This record gives sequence, structure tokens and C-alpha cells, in this order.
Amino acid sequence: MSSFRMRHPEEISLVRYLDADLPAREAGKVASHLESCSQCRAAFEALQSTVADCASYRRNVLAAMPAPPAEWRDLYRDFSRIDESLAHEPLLVRLARPLVHAGAPRWAMAAVLAMLVVLGVFYQLRQAPSVQAATLLKRAIATAEAKARPVHRIRVRTGNLDFTRVIGPQAPLTSAAAGPSFEALVKIGALFSQAHYPWNDPLSARSFEQWREQQVHTTDEVSTVAAGYRIRTVAREGEIAEASITFEASDLMPVDERIEFRDNEWVELTDIAESTTESGGITAAPRVEVPVRAAELPSRPAAFAPGPSASISDELQVLSALHEVEADLGDPIEVSLANGKVLVSGRAGLLPGRQQKIQAALANMPLVEMQFDSLQPAAIPPQAALSSAGGSANPRPVIQSRVEKQLGGRAAFDRFSAQILDSDEDAMKRVYALHTLAQKFPADTESQLNAKDRELLTTLSREHAAVLSQKVSTLESLLLPTLSSLGGTAALVHAAPHAAWQSAVEDLFRSSTRVDKSVSIMLGMTPSDGSTASLPTDLLSALKDLQSNLDDCQRLIAK
Repeated sequence: MSSFRMRHPEEISLVRYLDADLPAREAGKVASHLESCSQCRAAFEALQSTVADCASYRRNVLAAMPAPPAEWRDLYRDFSRIDESLAHEPLLVRLARPLVHAGAPRWAMAAVLAMLVVLGVFYQLRQAPSVQAATLLKRAIATAEAKARPVHRIRVRTGNLDFTRVIGPQAPLTSAAAGPSFEALVKIGALFSQAHYPWNDPLSARSFEQWREQQVHTTDEVSTVAAGYRIRTVAREGEIAEASITFEASDLMPVDERIEFRDNEWVELTDIAESTTESGGITAAPRVEVPVRAAELPSRPAAFAPGPSASISDELQVLSALHEVEADLGDPIEVSLANGKVLVSGRAGLLPGRQQKIQAALANMPLVEMQFDSLQPAAIPPQAALSSAGGSANPRPVIQSRVEKQLGGRAAFDRFSAQILDSDEDAMKRVYALHTLAQKFPADTESQLNAKDRELLTTLSREHAAVLSQKVSTLESLLLPTLSSLGGTAALVHAAPHAAWQSAVEDLFRSSTRVDKSVSIMLGMTPSDGSTASLPTDLLSALKDLQSNLDDCQRLIAK
């Protein structure tokens, strides 16, 4: 094992090392440093103790705690019910009751009651808006139940869709008038589902009341408009920020509704009037047909049973969201399509802070399911066992000694190693990210993506390749002088032509793995399988091969 010193590892590296989650090369680097650095060794031992205490607390204390006897009562709803019950009690009775209980003189009670008689008529005309809203909704629900419609049509408008929809218990499962794709309907339905607002019959007094009753802090406003009456409810919490519904004055049937979500999405619903024919049939009233604007066809759907299932397009969107928080660059997570969902699973070692950041990035994606393993202390691998005595008993590899001598000593070698390892690690992160995209979206799958998804895939691939190109150039500038002085020469490389960037990434992955292994052997992090005499030439040739494959990959991505 190498005994050279490195920069102090970050705390997250110590945690991942404790969980045996670091790559072999990086785990060896941390183990070597801990052998020779008492400060980091003490921090690591404290971390071991802390994780063990947390696991013990969870196992012995939290697991033994009894379940709560019952949920907390919602006092705000109780207050609302009291307000509504008092609203139906005569005003004079409500206001006179405190005087009676206080034992006020009769003349005082008479004066007060006389004044209240004057104010009573005015007050009866101005009930609290919340009570007005509740009363109006109950009347509208009763009217709708007495005059049920087996089928009716509504117009649905969003920021980018405009279509009609058939509603009712006898409505067909599909309708030619519906217009948008199944994927678009699923996405709109997911918005309503997240907000706990009924999507099967959204334009109704009962659906509006069900949503309103679920809210704790609301502000109601009841007004008279040309069509009849309008209720507007603003909610402080929840997915829906504001909703308003309008009823006809004659029969209290809902005619239109607007729902504004907290993420600035909005949906408008309008009832399409119908008329009765001479034969007794129901037809839409003569009017200009609602224009239908179909959504762009979704990318190739996943092979699941019909229903609200995730597609390969949804998986791409998840990968893009993870990229925004750099969760595709080394975090122990996996993304896959499973049971109609995009499953994002995190292995042990993903710290709570990273979990929260990933959960926040994916919070607004309804077809995503997240599973994170809990942090548990792991046994340290035997090869990484720490020695109480500093230093290592193993002799240093010959190639490491040659490089150290060429650079001018241990201090220069340590600086050189730190620079090489940082650049190599950053390069490999980008290689793995590119390889993941190439495997999930091969050429035949990419051809089935819609234009927007293809553009997103190209953007992600191009960004990874551009950063990788910078890291490879840094590696070449660091390694070329030293390896050349050790007699290394780069062989001429003739890269095989590729038809698609995905196949170029496969060769890129092989050549980068070869570079990574050679660097690890040169720095003494990985034992060599044999003689290292030809390592300078092998490493320079691998770098040249990596650069050639990378150039070809970038050319094909840019097509």
C-alpha cells in the first residue's frame, strides 16, 4: 500500500469510506491517508462512534416507542363548524346572551336590544363570506343531485392545451372530441390528484366543496356576476393557491371554473350548453366548436399496462432534473422504469442533505417514486483496516519511485498525485454520466423521441462531453512531460468510425477505464499485474485513444 500523503479527505468521503461505498482506488487513497494522518484518523473514529450511536438509538429507542393514540384534532375546522352553526341563530339571541349571563339591568338590556333591532336588518344582509360560500355550495349540490345529468361536455383550457371533455357516469371511455393525447390527459389529471381535487368531475359544486373542506386556512369571497354567483377561495397552503367557480342564478348549475396552482400552472373549465332535440335526444347547442390543439406526441411509452404510466420521456426529464443538482456525477443513485413509475433509488451512503436536495428537485414530478436506503454503519473492508502505527510495511512500487525521483522528491510527488487524482476523478464522473445516457437512450430509442426530448438529450450529452474534454486536456498537460521524460511515447491511434454517438461512447468508456487503471497503478493506488516498465508508453497511448474517441463522440453529438 502506498504511504504518500494526500490532502485531508472531506467528511463526505469519510462517510462513504465508512459505508464501503467508495471506488476501490479512492478507498485505497483514503485508507493510505488515514494510516499516516492522526488528525483524520481521530475524525474517522469519532464518525464511526457517532454512526453506531445513531443506529443504536434508532434500534433501541425509536423502534420501541408506542404509536400515538390518535391524530391531533383540527381545531380550525371545529371553529368553522361553530361559526356556521351560529350563523343560523338569530342575531338578537346571539348578542343578548352575554348580557343575560352578566346580570345586566333591564333598562340597559332594553336599550341595547332596541339598538340591535335597527342593526339586525342590515346584518342579515351581510353574512360572513365563508358562511355565504358554504350555504351557496350546499344549495348548488342539492340542485345538482335533483337534476343529475348522465352526460355533459366541458371545455378545458390550460397554458398550452384547449380541448373538450365528456363528463358523467354514462360518458364513453374515449371520445374523438377529446383531442389531446392520453399522455397529456394523464399529466393534467396528475395535477388534480396532487392537489386532492376530483378530476373525474371537476366542474361541480361537490368537487369544489370537497377541496375547500380540506383546506385549513382559506379566505372566501362571494360576489354577483352577470352569469349569476361566483365563489372565490384563496388557500394559504396546498398545491392550489386559488380557485373560483361561477353558478347560474336561475338553477345554480356551474358554468365555469378557474383553478390556479401554486407552481403557476392554471386550468379553466367551462360548461358547454346543450339543447334538447324534437326526438328527445340531447345535442350540443349551436355554437362554434371549441378549437382543439393536440399536444405533441410523447416519446416511446414504457411497456406497462394502460393507466397513468411513466414513459421514457419522463425518465429523461428525471435525469435532467438530477443533472441540475449534479446528482448524476457520483451520487450513489439509480434511475429506472418500474411498475409505471420512474424509480429513483439511493443506496446507503447518500447523506440526508443530498437526499433532501434530490427530493426537492423531483418534488413536482407525479410519476416519480423515490426510495432511499437508511444510513447504516458498515464494516471496514479488511484491506482498508487501519494500523495504529504510521506508515506502511509494503514496499513502494517501482513505477511510483521512478515518478517521484523524476519529479524531485516526495513533496512534489504528493502535489502531482493530488492534481492527477482530482482531474481523473472528475473525468470519470463525466464518462459514467455519458455512458448512462448512451445505455438508456441507444440510437433506435433516440429516433423515437420527440423533437423536444431529442434536444434535451443532446444538451445533456454535449455538456458532459465538453467538461470531459477539459479534464482530458488537463490530464495530458500534467502527464505528458513526466511520462515523456520516463521514455514514454504515444502510439498512433486509428479510431474506428462510428455511426452514432452512443457507440462512440462505448469505446470512450473502455479507453477512459484503461487510463484510470494506468493512473492508479502509476500512483501506487492499485497493484500492477506485472512489469510496469512499459507503463509510461501505455498510459500515453491510452490518453491518445481516449482523446480520439472523445473527438468522434463530440462530432456525432453535434450532428
